[in-house]
Amino acid sequence: MAAILDWQRNLRKELEADNQATERPPGSSDSDHMAKLVVAQAVGLHPEPSTKEDEQAETAPNLEAEPLLTSSMAAPAPELEEAALRHASTPTLQLPVPTLPLPPGVTRGLPTHTSQDFRHLPRHVWLVRDVFHGGEIIILWGESQAGKTALLLDMVAAIASGSDWAGHPVTRTNVIYVALEGQIGVRTRVQALEHDRGVSHLEGIHYVFNPCNVASEADVNELALTALKHDAKFIVIDTLSASIAGMAEENSNSAMAGMIANVQRLTQMTGAAVLLVHHCGNDPKRGARGAYALHANPDVSIEVGRSGEDRYWRLDKGRDGVPASGWFKIEGVSFQQEHETEPLKSIVVRHVEDAEAPAALPSPKTKGQERADEALKAITLHLRMAGIGVDGEQSPGEATHEAISKVVAQAFKHKCDSGEEGYGSNHRAKNVREAIQSLIDAGLLILHEGKVRLPR
Repeated sequence: MAAILDWQRNLRKELEADNQATERPPGSSDSDHMAKLVVAQAVGLHPEPSTKEDEQAETAPNLEAEPLLTSSMAAPAPELEEAALRHASTPTLQLPVPTLPLPPGVTRGLPTHTSQDFRHLPRHVWLVRDVFHGGEIIILWGESQAGKTALLLDMVAAIASGSDWAGHPVTRTNVIYVALEGQIGVRTRVQALEHDRGVSHLEGIHYVFNPCNVASEADVNELALTALKHDAKFIVIDTLSASIAGMAEENSNSAMAGMIANVQRLTQMTGAAVLLVHHCGNDPKRGARGAYALHANPDVSIEVGRSGEDRYWRLDKGRDGVPASGWFKIEGVSFQQEHETEPLKSIVVRHVEDAEAPAALPSPKTKGQERADEALKAITLHLRMAGIGVDGEQSPGEATHEAISKVVAQAFKHKCDSGEEGYGSNHRAKNVREAIQSLIDAGLLILHEGKVRLPR
């Protein structure tokens, strides 16, 4: 108790000295003085008023002065004393202050919102539920003859009429369809679709057959005006490669990122979703052909493919949607147009119900499976060349396991040099061994007495 009273007396003396001093002692500051006041008030000390406060008190009512330390005051609790000392010793945190002035003439800031504003702001609306929203950029891609255009025309007809597509509800809107490949065939397919649906023409769809380059700002401006004129909230570019031919390099990330940015302008000027039809490369499992930006930058990616005689579509990439997919068939139709002397033949899409659908969609290949495919191609070519005799006769070729390993290693090096991932030199020897062994295990290569050959 004596120690506490001594501490209180010392604190009181320091406060009185600060009040009587005309200037703060060297090294002292207002913040130090305020800290002492906080501690004093926390433990029940009331410092005497300063000279200035005395002058103010002369004009105030004559009240009995409060003693500095009352006889009834108990010693502060240890917890209170500890908290007061900790508070007094904690430095005031100072966040960084601006060190670079704004340039002259900057008078406009960016608009901001709080979460309370969100209910008044635009929100996503499904154009095709669980597949894509209005205002998004979609890339629909697949191998040749997979049924991309037939499937897309079926989708467009559903959106323009407001009917479900592949079991997915749609939001009805007018459509601009820019047909840049096989225009006569597209017109015949549209007529076949109208015949199949029992209508003279599909309302709400407006076709464009003139060139339109989506990498061109001027062309996109004209397309935006066309969409606004027809109140169309869905725009189709069939195909992307035909649209940008000779104007933008689809293997250039910068060029494709710029093109997507231009298409984004189109969505902002019209509020429309824009779908780009594109091809895949030689290996459909590698995705859409061209630069990585064609996969990364669009909001939605839809793959159209084949598994034997069955055809499918699936959401390869989407925003806020569940994994969506479906099977469909291509069915030939024959119909007679009034102005035609001969029946026309074309195709329409038939969506497959779940009960009729194959068990599962084909799974994308792993990198190990891709390497095995590359190894098999290289080995097959090597063995066939080895089996050609001097007389030109073909015989079953064979080679040592060591020779085959060198052939596969060279093929992997070529893939690595061309920029393919998964073929680097760090694990190449291991990858070569695993690829060859997987082909042997699958029966695609025969290993006998140290020699490798293809199965007869």
